[in-house]
Amino acid sequence: MVVKKEYFAYDFSNVHWLKVDKEGKLGKGVLFGEFSKFEGEASIKTVARKAEGVPVEEVSKPEMMEGTLTGHILLSVARELYGLTTQGLQEGIWAYGSNSKTANFALTAEERDMYGEPHLLAFPNVSVTGGIKWSLENGSEEVAEIEIPIKAMRDSSGNLRYDALASEVTDEKVKEKWHTDFSPDMVKEDYTFPS
Repeated sequence: MVVKKEYFAYDFSNVHWLKVDKEGKLGKGVLFGEFSKFEGEASIKTVARKAEGVPVEEVSKPEMMEGTLTGHILLSVARELYGLTTQGLQEGIWAYGSNSKTANFALTAEERDMYGEPHLLAFPNVSVTGGIKWSLENGSEEVAEIEIPIKAMRDSSGNLRYDALASEVTDEKVKEKWHTDFSPDMVKEDYTFPS
């Protein structure tokens, strides 16, 4: 196998979300929407060892990641994501308010380099960190995009993110199931897919 020395991220697509149900299990991955921008940053906790009051060694560990997705979200996904409800309302009416709870979910995406080489990304434990936000402009020549602030937290293995160049993944089933059935277990060394 040839190991690439450089990776040039160019664009991304195929963003899916896998909603966590009431029992804490990940559901099937469904298309999240179409996005033009995906950005994030890990927050780091630094632990220092001091000798005679002077730092002599430091170890930095990621605690969580915060980021933003910018683009167009599917209406059905937006309603579930932000916890809109029809309870007690006339047919076709949805409400967003103090009883709304944002969903917890896993997020997968496919990043590509400038040559089209796919790079699979997964964030196994994500939540929305802000409320519904919008901006409309009359006479605009472009459809308005929304921004969704998100936070990626550790999963049961302590990981915030999983990523893989598709060309380096030898198990075809992992690539096939990445967006529809992702779980931290399926990428473990000893995992066997059910038949």
